[in-house]
Formats: sequence, C-alpha cells, structure tokens
Amino acid sequence: MKTRGFTLIEMVVTMIVGTILVMGIAGFVELGTKGYAQSVDRQRLQTQAQFVLEKMTREVRHALPNVFVSDGLCLSFYPIIESGFYAVSGSDIHFIVGDENATVGDLSDKQLVINPTQQLLAGQTLSDLPNSFSLSGVKEISDPTISGATFTLEGKANQLIGGSVVNRQYISANDRQIAYCLGDEKITRKVGSGQAMPLIDTSEVKVSGAIEYQPAGVQHSGVVHIELHFSQNNETTRFEQDVQVLNVP
Repeated sequence: MKTRGFTLIEMVVTMIVGTILVMGIAGFVELGTKGYAQSVDRQRLQTQAQFVLEKMTREVRHALPNVFVSDGLCLSFYPIIESGFYAVSGSDIHFIVGDENATVGDLSDKQLVINPTQQLLAGQTLSDLPNSFSLSGVKEISDPTISGATFTLEGKANQLIGGSVVNRQYISANDRQIAYCLGDEKITRKVGSGQAMPLIDTSEVKVSGAIEYQPAGVQHSGVVHIELHFSQNNETTRFEQDVQVLNVP
C-alpha cells in the first residue's frame, strides 16, 4: 500500500497562502491597535485639557474682582482668602470674617481690600491699590452677638475712598498672587514668588493660545476669555471659554 504526502509544490503554495493570511490578520490587528492607541491619546488629551480649564475657571470665579493683570499670554490675579462685611465707626474700620476661628495671627500678613475697582499694572501688588489696608495692626473684638470673628483697623477710615455699596470686604495677600502663562508650547501656573509649574505633560502635549481679561462694565462683571490649543501627534484640539468673575465690589 502506497502512502501519499504533500508534494513540494503543494507545501510551497500552502506556505504562501498561510503567509498571506497571517499578514492580513497582522495588518488588521495592527490597524486596530493603532486606532485604540490614538483613541487613548485623544482621551488623555481631552482629560488634561478639561483639568486645565476647570482649574483656571474655579480660581478665576473666586478671585478678587477687577484686580487682574493680562497681556494676552499671561493672566495674574489674587484669590479671596476670606470675605465678609465691614462698617465704619469714627476713624476705625470694623469688619467680620466668616471663619469664627480666625485670629489676629491668621490675618497679620494679609491685606483688607474694599471696593476694588482699579486694575493693577504689571509689577504692582495689592498694597498699590486704593482702599487696600495692611492687617499687620489688626485687633480682634469680642462680640458674642455676631456669628464669626470680628476685627478692627484703628484710624484707617479716613483713608477710605468711596466704599462698597453693600459694605463688602475681601482679604487676600501680596504673596498669594496666581499667574497662568502661555509660552514655550506649555501652560504654567505660579503662586507668589514660587516656581512656575507646567499643568500638563509637555513631552507629549503642546499648548498655545491666548488668555485675556475684559474689565467689568456698568452692565457686566469682569470676564476672562480663555482660548487654548492642545496639539498631540499632529492633531490640534481647540478650546474656547469665557469665565465670569462672580464677585462684585
């Protein structure tokens, strides 16, 4: 009885067909892998962009109103540390802080700002604003009828120019200024005299755009216009957003 196997031609044909099938499957797998990797990159880009916008939006909305410095690429402002109400009694300014545990020591290195309607120039600080008072000489008042901590600045009322219609006061500090800047294909955040830190991984994502502040008018509060372009793998995603500064003098 004869046993019949594959001929050389049949084996060669089988190998060629098998190779073609494997190459087709490999190409399909590679295409799927590339598509998945690109989707992951896009998702990561979207997540980082949303983080940047959300962080900027939160801080801008709760910033000291009107005290912004902007040149299109950098935006700097002061966060509100405490806020409350004030009253003038003779030559003294009395004010309330919502945190009932606040002490003189907590406030001594900060500034009390009333009716901030003047924009700062580059290089200026809160101390250069009208109606901005150092709290280094603040004194605490004991008043059990008031919910919160009550303080007074003696002899400062005569320096008060105008005032807040609703007697609103804000507390911030010269060394707390926050600055967002665009440059060198990245966006950075800096607090006070600290180091400017990039907000996203600059080795993969490049950032450009503009950040501008529109001062408050009679019919609207101040608005920060944010336009950011995030580029990765030759793809660019553009985000544009207007953020209203919620606080008013």
